[in-house]
Amino acid sequence: MTHDFFDAVERGDLETVHASLAADPALASARDATGATALHHAAFLGHRAMVEELLAAGAELNARDATHDATPAGWAVHFLRERGALLAIEIEDALFAIRRGDAELLARLLARHPALRTANDGAGTPLAAHAAEARERAIRALYGR
Repeated sequence: MTHDFFDAVERGDLETVHASLAADPALASARDATGATALHHAAFLGHRAMVEELLAAGAELNARDATHDATPAGWAVHFLRERGALLAIEIEDALFAIRRGDAELLARLLARHPALRTANDGAGTPLAAHAAEARERAIRALYGR
């Protein structure tokens, strides 16, 4: 039954998921072979109505999967992260490191999020342009300047 439930979640079959939860409310907390909940899958696939259904049935919002120790929110952004998406705070942290002259912090941020090399600040200015204006040679070097 659990396998069929997870299949319905992944297909976005809200009617089947609703009926399954009505028959067995414990499915809201069920885990797949990787330790992920149905909420992880629904969030990853962008099934908003499914997320609401699962939350209404008692799914744990911050459940951690067994493979990556990630929450459903982490799964929700993973699709875009794989394509280089950044959070605004990450861009701001890199800009802070550039302005502060903190090459060590900037190097760590760039290693963790390579997309910061081509990111723009909130005004549309490339971080590389900010780095090019930095007094510290190490900051400029991190952006190949």
